[in-house]
Amino acid sequence: MIVGALVFVFLIIQDVYSMPNTRREIEKSELSELRKRSDAPQSQKTLDCFDMVGIEGEYLYIPTDNADRTMLCTVYFIANSMDELVDLRIRNIDMPCNEGGLQMFDGWNLGGDVFPSADEHDYPMEDRQFETCGEDSEGVFISSQNVAMISFPNSGRFQLFFRAKKNSRPCHAIAPDSSGEYNLLNYGERRNCSLFVIYPVKMSVIQMSVGDPTTETKLKCFNEPDQLQFLEGNGFDHALMQTEQVLCGSTEMVEVEQEYESVSRDTSNTTFVCNRVGLSIPLQCQSSAVRLISSGETENHVRVKFSKITSSVNECV
Repeated sequence: MIVGALVFVFLIIQDVYSMPNTRREIEKSELSELRKRSDAPQSQKTLDCFDMVGIEGEYLYIPTDNADRTMLCTVYFIANSMDELVDLRIRNIDMPCNEGGLQMFDGWNLGGDVFPSADEHDYPMEDRQFETCGEDSEGVFISSQNVAMISFPNSGRFQLFFRAKKNSRPCHAIAPDSSGEYNLLNYGERRNCSLFVIYPVKMSVIQMSVGDPTTETKLKCFNEPDQLQFLEGNGFDHALMQTEQVLCGSTEMVEVEQEYESVSRDTSNTTFVCNRVGLSIPLQCQSSAVRLISSGETENHVRVKFSKITSSVNECV
């Protein structure tokens, strides 16, 4: 289940969508209520102009009588499993085409940060956006990862059926919970994959083989073509996040945690991390990420476990 107290302020940025320029911020305190409402036991649930959906089912959007018709509405979708896709079937659309229509986006756009990033998605940005409009029109959309979003002018109406679909080759994902486990794999290809968690978390390596499988796992692999990055920040743009640690090499299943020193603060000359010993890395900003960089020369696979931590100070402010 999606935990309500997510820590982002959602800003709707117009550089991706050519729609009305009125925008609104969703406060952190609102997100818990959004999530609670999405769990309401209704056969057909109504959407708000700004909403988040994680429960499969049928939804209806009708603007209220006092709605600001110039407002750009946005609904974020997230599947409850990180190895699923978002499947949207939209019908009975009554949306004027001269106001932008209903636009579907493959991923999330939060505060100008696009996930997955433009340089790491399987498709170019222009192929990640789809639009439908008119009277009694329909749309079918399946995302490339476990998140997607729709944007539309607050002057139309539609019905929508949301379901999750199994992803046979998961790569990028946003965690729907504040704790869990995830596998990152490159499938032997030259590609980058990432997991983002919208919380400060402790990220633990359960098992990994990144780069030369005969090399024991070690720290500070900045110059290696295959590496596992641990990032923290206040958004989804990995280029703007702080690198907390970089690993490479191989280790067996791990059980016991071992302390380490951050590469972004005081460091030691220690390079050996673990052999049948675990590594736990605290990521203390609003957004935590682990990113697998792959050259395509080796089969890379990583299993990580994460759990929410209480951070008294946001180090990335």
